[in-house]
Amino acid sequence: MFADFNTMVEELGGIETMKNDFVSNVSHEIRNPLAVIKNYATMMRDMDMDKAQREECVRTIISASERLNALVTNILKLNKLESQTIVSQAVDYDLTRQLADEILTLDDLFTEKNIDLGCDLEDRAMVHADLGITTLIWSNILGNALKYTESGGHVSFTQRSHGNMVSVEISDDGCDMTPDEAAHMFDKFYQGDTSHAAQGNGLGMAMVKRAVDLSRGFIDVTSTKGQGATIIVRLPAAQ
Repeated sequence: MFADFNTMVEELGGIETMKNDFVSNVSHEIRNPLAVIKNYATMMRDMDMDKAQREECVRTIISASERLNALVTNILKLNKLESQTIVSQAVDYDLTRQLADEILTLDDLFTEKNIDLGCDLEDRAMVHADLGITTLIWSNILGNALKYTESGGHVSFTQRSHGNMVSVEISDDGCDMTPDEAAHMFDKFYQGDTSHAAQGNGLGMAMVKRAVDLSRGFIDVTSTKGQGATIIVRLPAAQ
C-alpha cells in the first residue's frame, strides 16, 4: 500500500510539473507576438512616419496576429484531442484518396519553393479511422516537410498496405535531427531547429502523435546526418 501510495504521489507530481511547464510555454509563446504588436503599434503613433514604414509596421502586426491566432487554434485542437479517449466518428474510407487530396492542396506551395514532390501511392487502401483526426496528421507532416526542406530539395510520399495495417512514409532531405531531437520531436512546444521558430509553435507534431494514438496507429521517425528525416505512420486497415 505504501509503495502504491508513493507511486501515485510521484505520478501526481509529474502531472503538476507537466501542467506548469505547459502554462510557462504557452505564456512565453503568447508574450512574444503580443510584444511585437505593442511595439509596432506604438511606432505607428509617430505622425512623421512615411507610408513605406507604416505599411511595414502593418505587415509585421498582421504577421504577429496570425502567429498568435495559429497558436490559440492549435492549443484548442490539441486540448480537444487530448480530452478524447475514443473516436466516435471512425469510418471505413479510402486513405489513398485522402492523401492525394492533401498533396494536391499543398502542391502549388511545393512548386513555388521549387521542391520536388514524389508520390508512390496504391490505387486504393481502405482504413478505419476518423477523417477529421487523420487529416491533422498529413497536413502537419507535409507542412513540416515544406518548412524544413530547402529550395531545390526533394520530398517523397510512399503508401503501402501490409496485412492489417496501412503504412505511409514521408521522407525529405531537409533539416537533419540528432537522436535527442528525434526523441523529443513529439513534445509540446519543442522545436529542434530554432531557425524556423517563427514559422510554427512546436505543437504540430504533438497533435500528430495524439491523432495517431487515437487512431490506434503507430508513428516512427528516423534521421540520418546529411539525408534529412523519414516519418512512418501506420494505421489499422478496414476489416
